[in-house]
Amino acid sequence: MRWVAGALKLFPLIVTAVNAIERFATTKKGSEKQDEAVAMVSDLVPLVEASIGRDVVNDTDVQQAIRKVIDAVVALQNVVRDVVARRAGAAGR
Repeated sequence: MRWVAGALKLFPLIVTAVNAIERFATTKKGSEKQDEAVAMVSDLVPLVEASIGRDVVNDTDVQQAIRKVIDAVVALQNVVRDVVARRAGAAGR
């Protein structure tokens, strides 16, 4: 079960990478931003690997899962942003 703890440690790294890329890579779009976020997470994954005692960064399935989590985080951020904007617009009427 140590792998579950290790996998859960990836989530905050992914969220941090997404936020950093969204903030600083403003000229990049879509898959370019995702590639940057994956690269950033991959740079940080050795910390997680050390805690669970196994190599996961070189696993294709892990890379694909990281991309899916990035997509989900971005989608959630976009929905929250849109809801907040809608509410702010409605309150201004």
